[in-house]
Amino acid sequence: ITKNQESNFKNLLEERKKQKIAFEKEMFDYEKKLKYVLDPSSIPKANSSALGWPLEAVRITQQFGSGAGVNKRLYASGSHNGVDFGAKIGTPLLAMGDGVIAAQGDTDILCKGVSFGKWILIKYNNGLASTYGHLSQHNMTVGAAVKTGDVVGFSGNTGYSTGPHLHVSMYPADAVNAIARPSASCPGVSLTMPIAAVSAYLDPLAYMPKQ
Repeated sequence: ITKNQESNFKNLLEERKKQKIAFEKEMFDYEKKLKYVLDPSSIPKANSSALGWPLEAVRITQQFGSGAGVNKRLYASGSHNGVDFGAKIGTPLLAMGDGVIAAQGDTDILCKGVSFGKWILIKYNNGLASTYGHLSQHNMTVGAAVKTGDVVGFSGNTGYSTGPHLHVSMYPADAVNAIARPSASCPGVSLTMPIAAVSAYLDPLAYMPKQ
């Protein structure tokens, strides 16, 4: 019985992995077609510590880009479009600056295990925006104003995640919006999540305090 359960579990994981890869390729191909031209004056300069940390205890497990990091959670695009922070389930997640909860959702409701799971999109007053992904719980409603250090949610292991952590993607605020799109990898389903042109993704660590 145990061997049968193990076999079924492995088959489920393999199927979910294939679905996740197909979903990421689909999203990357879509975002690659989007056009965005950055006005450098619309966002803070890199390495200016324009934002705070999203967690009180910082442990980076995967960096932004195409190779650096501990766990190398690279997407179908061959790169990682954010920064991962190790965090136990239920760890408070903090707003990195003053702004507003622009959108939030849960991709697991309609298509389990392929994307962010529970997520939040925060747009900051300084022209930046960030997505927090893989949450266990939201703590605020859409439209709520936030101050630096406010608890906006709690870390989790939702969506496609190999373990509890917080994923943070960053962009210019005018480059990202939550959009519902039909998903070919999840037939009959439209998933709502933050979407931006590939060229609009920024390295979150360039705007956080120096370690």
